[in-house]
Amino acid sequence: MRVTKLVVGILLLVLAAWLLVDGIANGILGIWTDPNYVYASLEIILAGLFIGAGVVYIVQEDSPFLGGDITGLILLVIGGIIGIVGGFMDRWMFLYAVISLVVGVGFFIWHSKTCEDI
Repeated sequence: MRVTKLVVGILLLVLAAWLLVDGIANGILGIWTDPNYVYASLEIILAGLFIGAGVVYIVQEDSPFLGGDITGLILLVIGGIIGIVGGFMDRWMFLYAVISLVVGVGFFIWHSKTCEDI
């Protein structure tokens, strides 16, 4: 689980960097499509939540306790809700919502099942 949390934390940070670039370039500046400020702000907020969850997973990779997983679960469920709301403006946000919910809920269930003695 330690290596998986580290890899997923790094991938969340990379995805957050992409969301920041896309939110600024596409949503605010309108380089690829017409500007949509609501979509851009949701994408930037989602990037911030992914950065927070990625850092939590990297820092708490070796912890046997559920604190990091609960924090990641809360951040990524909020990100999933934002992704579902933003998905009605751009269908890529549905993908980000699914990634967010699968990672957050998946790690929480996995860690709670493997560490039942704590």
